[in-house]
Amino acid sequence: MEKAGPDRPDGYSVSLLCRALKISRSAYYAYLAARPAAAVTAREEDELVAEIRQIHGESRRAYGAPRITAALRRKGRSVNRKKVERLMREHDIRGITRRERRNLTKADRKAAPSRTWSDATSPRPSRARSSSRTSRTYRRSPAGGIWRPSSTWPLAR
Repeated sequence: MEKAGPDRPDGYSVSLLCRALKISRSAYYAYLAARPAAAVTAREEDELVAEIRQIHGESRRAYGAPRITAALRRKGRSVNRKKVERLMREHDIRGITRRERRNLTKADRKAAPSRTWSDATSPRPSRARSSSRTSRTYRRSPAGGIWRPSSTWPLAR
């Protein structure tokens, strides 16, 4: 262990601690250099959240991220919609939908089930219920009829 000095009163050097944590010294110093910028960013985001809350309150909590972004831009604040979405999500700010949602697509209950679904009772459930168009069991003859190749015909043996 290294000795304590005026810059290390507890006796541990940065290089020793970085080795113990298995990080590079440059990563540690990059982290130290980025801390003031991160604090400035956090302060700016807090100010932006305050503006978002103000606009959201003025709209009787109806505006979502797109309208709040437009309102911020009208006030002269250059901001990205995705950042507004993220801040609203992180601070649990949600717009309301005043109209009832309608489902325009409705399932046809009289329609036959899809033949591409697998049959769970078959020995090979990954196979489709009906034969596919690429089946080699039956083929069309040149005359238009259906024939079965003789190699698979059970009576041909």
